[in-house]
Amino acid sequence: MSRFIGIDFSTTSTGIAIHDVNGWMTQTVKSAGKKAEPDDAFYDRMIALNSEVLAVVQPDADDVIAMESTFRGSGGSEARLHYAWHRFRESLSRGWGCSVRYQLAPSQVKFLATRHGGRDTKKPQMLAAARDLLGLDLAKRDDEADAAWIAVGASILAGSPVIDLPAAHMPKAWTKGKTA
Repeated sequence: MSRFIGIDFSTTSTGIAIHDVNGWMTQTVKSAGKKAEPDDAFYDRMIALNSEVLAVVQPDADDVIAMESTFRGSGGSEARLHYAWHRFRESLSRGWGCSVRYQLAPSQVKFLATRHGGRDTKKPQMLAAARDLLGLDLAKRDDEADAAWIAVGASILAGSPVIDLPAAHMPKAWTKGKTA
């Protein structure tokens, strides 16, 4: 059985969820920057963050890895997030010989968990869905809840769902052309 790995990448709090034959493992890797952090300090912090996340994941070429896709924004903080997100994927590929097989839009992640993919889906709803549908009591670790739902999405897209979700939880883009 493959491991299904969901990564909710962030430059400050990256959620990780791994589902394998032993069940679920979740963890959050924190990385706090300072206001007006210079580029070189940000770069060094991202190298350290990537190393910490990869040490937790210990990826293998057979793993099915998914990440939440980045949003499309403009400005300095968004540019840094895009840079860090791409550098993480590069570290995974070059350093570990793995690749991110799936990218899930934030709306798809929310839809899997709650059947609603809009901005109205809040962190408590994602945590409740992780508890009720996945059996994960994550307290207030919402990054881990998101990562778990990203891993669920990866398992579904790979054709080996880790849970049996009702059809109403499937993002519409995933069910087009299928008949009931």
